[in-house]
Amino acid sequence: MDYGFLKFLNLEYWYCLVYSLFGGRCGSLDLPDPSLGAGGASISSGSATTTATTASITGGDGFFSTLIDAGSAVWHVVGGVLVAVWAFYSGLAYTFSGLLATSILGSVLGIIFIRYQELAKYGILPPESADAHPLKTRWNKLLKGAMTSDPKQWRESILEADIMLGDLLGTLGYLGETTADKMRGVPEGAFVTLPAAWEAHRVRNFVSARASDFILTQREAFRVMKLYEQVFEEFKYV
Repeated sequence: MDYGFLKFLNLEYWYCLVYSLFGGRCGSLDLPDPSLGAGGASISSGSATTTATTASITGGDGFFSTLIDAGSAVWHVVGGVLVAVWAFYSGLAYTFSGLLATSILGSVLGIIFIRYQELAKYGILPPESADAHPLKTRWNKLLKGAMTSDPKQWRESILEADIMLGDLLGTLGYLGETTADKMRGVPEGAFVTLPAAWEAHRVRNFVSARASDFILTQREAFRVMKLYEQVFEEFKYV
């Protein structure tokens, strides 16, 4: 009678099978020494079956050996593909990261260059003197708001500067409910900086119109504030 099916009850058989799946190869199973006792004969009588079982597990012609070899071949192929994909991804990632780092560095250097140009062109605000005009502090605050990185402060500074222009025109005797009404009452050539006042006021209208396509930048906001400042300085208003 064939007792080969009993190999499935052998723990060493399953150990060898699992070990082989990870690339190992089992040696011959250790058999008991027949000289150890009375049971040696019975164990020896089954040695042929055990040896056959071991051979079926570890032999090169067995089913499991063929299955393991096929799995190893497939793994080598898949592993090679994965290595190639990872190498391509790594090269692409490093290249993209390098481009981003270069772009960020270029942007930072560009901003520094723009700030240097603005500083060279416009200079810095001089310190306030003790006898400064009462509106000087208010104006300096608006001017600083136009120099920040907050677009909301740019808009607020321009709108507030236009209100100050309307107050100035009111003190000069031009009547009207709004700054625009007072501007219409100013005759051409009434004062030197009138063209600057009109240009600043037109930009203010674009800024206040929410539906306008006008894009306000920090450079433009600061330029408009300097136009208002020219008018105020002509009349020593600030």
